[in-house]
Amino acid sequence: MIQSINQLRNVNISYEQLEDIYFNMEEPFLLSVEWQGINYEFIIRMKLQSKKLIILGSGASEKQSPPIFQRYTWIKDFEESVIFYNDPTLYLGEISLGWGQGTIDRYYLKDIAIILEKIIRKINILKENVLLYGSSGGGFMSLILAGYLRGTFALVNNPQTILTNWYTTPITQVFQLSYPNLSIQEIKDTFAERINVIAFYNKIGYVPPIYYLQNIAADFDMKNHLEPFITGLQELERIDAVNKVKLDLYFDKQLGHIPLEKNKIMPYMKQTLYEDRIL
Repeated sequence: MIQSINQLRNVNISYEQLEDIYFNMEEPFLLSVEWQGINYEFIIRMKLQSKKLIILGSGASEKQSPPIFQRYTWIKDFEESVIFYNDPTLYLGEISLGWGQGTIDRYYLKDIAIILEKIIRKINILKENVLLYGSSGGGFMSLILAGYLRGTFALVNNPQTILTNWYTTPITQVFQLSYPNLSIQEIKDTFAERINVIAFYNKIGYVPPIYYLQNIAADFDMKNHLEPFITGLQELERIDAVNKVKLDLYFDKQLGHIPLEKNKIMPYMKQTLYEDRIL
């Protein structure tokens, strides 16, 4: 069992070398892809007999330094191939979550999507067999990635859907690093598709299949993220393809915004991948 990412074999390549790498080993490894001065890092564990892939993003992490791969210790519990991605935004400064924002000139989450697209093609897995999972900020990134990786689907738990509706301090910290000298209004006007899921779907003309799990005991999430998301779906302007969005509400006052535990979320993954396909 992998206890630390320091135990993983490191594979360091350039973006151009992605075309030459083979994913034919089942031992987990840490892949670092250098692309125009930025390192994009992934923990990958292949299951060569599986035709399914789960891609996991991370929420806030207060006690770790990047790279951050939340839930990577779950590797042994998956029968499917799995990929965990780090957000390079975390290297920009002292922040616990970066939402893939990158810089004014470089949208890191889009770069992650491009790299994942190449990996998915290399391992010969159909997009319809790819699940993107995340909670909170990881849920936000999963919703965006599922839009870029057309054909995949997202399973999200208590996600952010509009970053400017999240708590002021963490958002301000990220925006000051990613968009220095820009006001909140200027960021909203210039980078709406980076910070608002509905604005992103409007821009690309596509809504991916989504399984949205929300704790209704998390009042802040309900009012600031779920409700605006539903309203936004109803008001979409120019959409070429809209897939099903399935909403599942539960009540857990003790958990609040905290995501469901492994033993509760993994059945949702199995259900979405194998049984109750929302496509």
